[in-house]
Amino acid sequence: MLAMLTAVNMVNWADRNVVPILFPGIRRELALSDTELGMIGGLAFSAIYAISSFGFGYGADRTVRRNLILFGLIVWSVATAAGGFARGFSSLFAARFFTGIGEASLYPAAMSLIGERFPAAARGRAMGIFGAASAVGGGLGIGLGGPLSEMLGWRQVFFLYGGLGLLLVPLVMSVAERRRPRPSGADADTLGVLGELVMDRRLLLLWMSGMIMIASGIGYATWVPSYFVRFRAMDVSQAGLFFGLAMLVGGVGGAVLGGTLADRCRRSGRGSELDVSIVTAALGAPLAALTLVAQWDPLFMAAGVLAPMAIFAYFPPIQAVIIDIVPPRRHGIAYAINILFLGGVGTALGPFLIGWVSDATGSLRSAMALPVIWMVLAALLMEPAKRAVVRRAPGRTEAGIASEPS
Repeated sequence: MLAMLTAVNMVNWADRNVVPILFPGIRRELALSDTELGMIGGLAFSAIYAISSFGFGYGADRTVRRNLILFGLIVWSVATAAGGFARGFSSLFAARFFTGIGEASLYPAAMSLIGERFPAAARGRAMGIFGAASAVGGGLGIGLGGPLSEMLGWRQVFFLYGGLGLLLVPLVMSVAERRRPRPSGADADTLGVLGELVMDRRLLLLWMSGMIMIASGIGYATWVPSYFVRFRAMDVSQAGLFFGLAMLVGGVGGAVLGGTLADRCRRSGRGSELDVSIVTAALGAPLAALTLVAQWDPLFMAAGVLAPMAIFAYFPPIQAVIIDIVPPRRHGIAYAINILFLGGVGTALGPFLIGWVSDATGSLRSAMALPVIWMVLAALLMEPAKRAVVRRAPGRTEAGIASEPS
């Protein structure tokens, strides 16, 4: 089951991350501004992604989660391929819009399945493996997307990546899952459950910190290939290959390391899982800055790998803690809210604000200071989140506890 989820997540992130490395070609052919490209890279996808997640989260708590993933996989793969037919901003925006609808299916269903199948002491590592797929997918999206774009053109890259997702349909269909009973009592009141979860101070702080960090990470990943092309005299292929490999190596290592350290903190009782997130966000800021300003090539390359490692290590501890403190029958809707904050607001605003500041100041170099600042803010906000979780740690159980308004 984890292997299937990891493979689908890899394709999910490949389809998502291939877009930024295609920006130079799209910009030339369709004559789009940086603000429009920022909207394509963020808002077009993220707004509907966040909204759709509530429908899929509702379904993940009530129906066969494999079927939700299968439906979404088909939708986002076809929509990705449709991007190759774009003739302007509106048609490309529409293709990314429907990609967002399909990809919204995966996260609530996958988190619910992982929370159900893995005990608390092993969830961090499972989250790390699942999260590592996003690094692999991101690396494939950027690392292969750049060379393929130069060889075949950006339109053909959309066709290829869309077709890749459809190849996984048989794998998803091969996973068996029994239909579960519908929620009853308080869990059946969707609006009531939403209100309880949002009013839980622990969850709210976790989501807010995660929102800022994802804005930083996605904004950085969206614009740094273009930054390399403009300011480091790289061509698209070189920028894509370097950042794709950096994301692949650093991201996989970071996701697995973050999850493993979170599990170790939980088992040992020395510190909180969220200490891992605080430290990695704090380390990510100077590392990301070095990739932008370092002139010595060995330092530039080392920072290029370590920055994605820090960013990816930040997230598995948060997801493991959320699964731990939310009851299993509410995992789907809880992760729909998670998507609203991280996949919706954070993912939309990160690339858009960087593009907007770049246009407003005439300098992408100045705009790239934003991800560095946001990482520091994410680390600072995670501290009160950690205190809120630790303060109520005695109430945490293997099955999770009900969300309580603070």
